[in-house]
Amino acid sequence: MKRLMSVALLMLSLATLAIAQTSMTPGLQNAPARKSPLAGYAGSWIGTFQGHTWITIRLIDQGTALTGTLQRPQELQFADSGALKSVGQEQTTSAVQNAVVQGDGLLLTVKDPGTQQTARYVMRLMSANTAELKMLEMSMPPGMAKPRPWELSRVGPTAVAPVH
Repeated sequence: MKRLMSVALLMLSLATLAIAQTSMTPGLQNAPARKSPLAGYAGSWIGTFQGHTWITIRLIDQGTALTGTLQRPQELQFADSGALKSVGQEQTTSAVQNAVVQGDGLLLTVKDPGTQQTARYVMRLMSANTAELKMLEMSMPPGMAKPRPWELSRVGPTAVAPVH
């Protein structure tokens, strides 16, 4: 009798577990997918200076990571106020080595393939299609203001020629 009771109790437990699991499954299937915090940054971004594109960032969402490139002039000059004063003609393209959401921005670490030097930037979304980019760890002459963040605009994938 005890054996029969144990088997009946086991069957009841398994049936309850099966019902609970099937009743939860449809609810979970209809739940909205969690969007990656990196997804808002993915895409092509440009910054303009005097009406011309001077910086381009391409970020590709790989699910759990962002990859891509940052292309900008090798030479940048700043006004005493920290505003961009001029940009050189020679471009450098750096690969995104790491992209991590930190606080209210995305910390980008990029590496120049020629010099192997790394640079870090913080990208902050201002809206779905605008962002600010700030270069970190840039040494400035004494008394000169640090560079102001650069304004970026999201552009369509065909608006920017691929980097080779």
